[in-house]
Amino acid sequence: MKRYDTVVVGGGIIGVSLAFELRRRGQSVLVLDRQQPGREASWAAAGTISPAPDHESLGIAALGCESYRLYPEFAAAIEKASGESAGFHPNGAMELFFDPDNESERDRRVEEIQNHDVAAEAISLAEAKVREPAIGSATRATLWIRDEAYLDPRMITHVAIAAALKTGVEMRGNSDVLSVLVERNQCSGVLVADAERNRAGRLEIRTGEKIAAHNAVIAAGWRSGEIGGVESHAPTIPVRGQMVALGKVSGAPRTILRSSLGYMAPREDGRTVVGSTLESGAAEKHTTAAGVQKILNAALTMAPGLASAPILETWAGVRPDSPDHLPIIGPTNVEGLFIATGHYRNGMLLAPVTAKYLAEWITTGKPSAWFEPFSPLRFAAASDAFTAGEGPKKGHF
Repeated sequence: MKRYDTVVVGGGIIGVSLAFELRRRGQSVLVLDRQQPGREASWAAAGTISPAPDHESLGIAALGCESYRLYPEFAAAIEKASGESAGFHPNGAMELFFDPDNESERDRRVEEIQNHDVAAEAISLAEAKVREPAIGSATRATLWIRDEAYLDPRMITHVAIAAALKTGVEMRGNSDVLSVLVERNQCSGVLVADAERNRAGRLEIRTGEKIAAHNAVIAAGWRSGEIGGVESHAPTIPVRGQMVALGKVSGAPRTILRSSLGYMAPREDGRTVVGSTLESGAAEKHTTAAGVQKILNAALTMAPGLASAPILETWAGVRPDSPDHLPIIGPTNVEGLFIATGHYRNGMLLAPVTAKYLAEWITTGKPSAWFEPFSPLRFAAASDAFTAGEGPKKGHF
C-alpha cells in the first residue's frame, strides 16, 4: 500500500494551497474531495481580499493582515508553477455610509481600521465621486481602504489546483472521507468511500478504502465535523451565502464598494459580483427570492447605475463557521491529525497564511504563534468538560 506523507481532506482554496506548500517542502501529498476540487465555498466566494476588521472578524484581524502581506508572494508562486495568471488586484476599496450623521461613525471606523495597521483614510464625498463615479446620491460619508484587493475566486482556485498538480500533488475527486484512522493515538490515514455510492445510500463500510498517511489535514469546509474522529475538534456550522453577478454597464463600479448593506466587486470581464446573505444553519445551495432581492436592493443603493445591468447569474455557497466564529487551525491531540477549517467568510483572504505556517508546522514540528488563538483543542476541551458534567465553559458554544 502506498503511504503518503500527508493526505489533505478538502480540495478548496485552503486545502489545495496547503497541499502546494507541503509539496514544495518535499512531501508526498494526496488531496481528497467529495466532488470536483474547488467547486464548493471557494467557487462561490465573492473575491474581496480585505484585512480590514469588522465586528465579525476582530478576532482574526492580525491573521488577516499577515495573510494580506503574504498574498503577492503566494500569487506569484502559484502563477510561476501553473503558468497562469492568478488575477490578484490590490486596488483598494471604498466604504459607504448612508445616514445623515454617519461622519462620526465613519471616523470611528477609520480609527478601528488604522489601529490594526491597515491603511485607510476618511475622504470627502467630492473626492469619493472622483475616485468612483458609480456611488449613489444616498451616500453621506465615505472612507478609502488602500489595503484591499479583488480577485476572481474561481480563477485563483483553478490556478492553485493547477500549481499543485504540476508540482506533483495527487488529487482525487468523488472521494467521501468517512473517518480518520488512528493507531495508538497516532494518525495512520483515512477511510474513504465512493461519494456517489454514499449519496445514493449504497455504501457498505467494509468496502471503504484505507489510505495510509503519516499526517491528515481536515480542510473539508463546513462538512469537516461530519468526519469520524474529528467531531470534537471541528464542530463546523454551515452558513449559506447567496450571490448575484450583474453584466457590464456604463454605471458599474470600477473598485470594491462595501457598506452595512452589502458589498460588490468588479471582475476583469466587466461583470460586477454583489453579495451576500448570512444564513446560519442553511446548507442547501440554492438562492431565494428574498435573498436575491436583499442583494439587489443593496447594490442599487450603493451604485444606482447598475439598475440597467442584466442579471447574468445567481448562486449560493456554504461557508464553514465555528461556534466562536473563529478559524480552526492547527494540530489536535492525536499525533499527525491537523485541522484547517472554520474560515467562515475569510477563506480566500486566509489561504496564504494558513498554507505557509501550517505547512511549516507539519514539516518541521515548529509550532506557529499565529495559530495559538485558533487551536482545535479549544473545542475538544469544551466537549470533554461537557461530557464530564461541567457544562460548556465560558467562551465555548
